[in-house]
Amino acid sequence: LFRSLCRTLDLDRLAAGFQVFAGLDPGALPLHHAQIFTFIAQKGSVTYRELENHFGISNASASRTINSLGETSGHRQKPLGLVVSYPDPADGRRLRVRLTRKGEQLKRTLEAI
Repeated sequence: LFRSLCRTLDLDRLAAGFQVFAGLDPGALPLHHAQIFTFIAQKGSVTYRELENHFGISNASASRTINSLGETSGHRQKPLGLVVSYPDPADGRRLRVRLTRKGEQLKRTLEAI
């Protein structure tokens, strides 16, 4: 019974997390975008290559996802403003991605669930 209750509570927390993401742009945020946001939030900052390797996606897919989560987006009417790309200090040819202030606020909201 206790294990079952724990699993139910975890699912309740997961469902609450999905509700937080749904509130950003209802129906327009694919699950893998939420997964990528969470990965960035856990790591602090990541390179596009880390996203590609971890999620098994192409560079183009990583770029589209970051644009969707970012402050500007060509295919989205309302950019989410959760992440920002910047040149990697260790290698200026590479881009890194980190959370914006809005992204940090979302991270804290999710951690509080």
